[in-house]
Amino acid sequence: MLTARTLTEAQVYVSLVTAADPNVPSVPPAGPQPGVNVAEGPEAWVYTTPAGDISIPYASERSATLIGARFGLGRSQLIDAAQWAMVARSFARKALEADMAYTGAADQDRTAVELNWEFAADAISEAIKFLPDDADEVPDTEIWSEYGAQAKANDPHLVHRAKLQDDLEYYRGTLEDFRALYSDS
Repeated sequence: MLTARTLTEAQVYVSLVTAADPNVPSVPPAGPQPGVNVAEGPEAWVYTTPAGDISIPYASERSATLIGARFGLGRSQLIDAAQWAMVARSFARKALEADMAYTGAADQDRTAVELNWEFAADAISEAIKFLPDDADEVPDTEIWSEYGAQAKANDPHLVHRAKLQDDLEYYRGTLEDFRALYSDS
């Protein structure tokens, strides 16, 4: 059985797999729903998904929550470095669209902008975890999915240290700028 560090990581994995696999329905997968597709076990939840059952240890979820690591501690065993970089791009695209539509009007909710920039920064940070200390790019051995390999083939600089760090700085900086601009809203 697959193991995720957090329920959020499990959801991202299912979204990636179901979007990339033509044999799986293209509708967005249902999120975790206790008693429906999430069962409690003695040491972990079991999340039943179109991508298979995924175990999420309670200790892992709790530790990640306490520290504020949205996707979990350590490196992912489900999602490779290139996939994380693409997930970050997807969240950044959503953040930019929401940011461009946001005017600061009293009836507008800025949560979509902020959360998507936060998710983009967190996802790119996940890709960075795959970088060896002395390497300029993530090794090919850390890109094990077909989707990740294709993404890297389409963008050879996708998982280079400089690109990943630039993306992280951009996502965090844009979020800070947005918050500063609308701090009185």
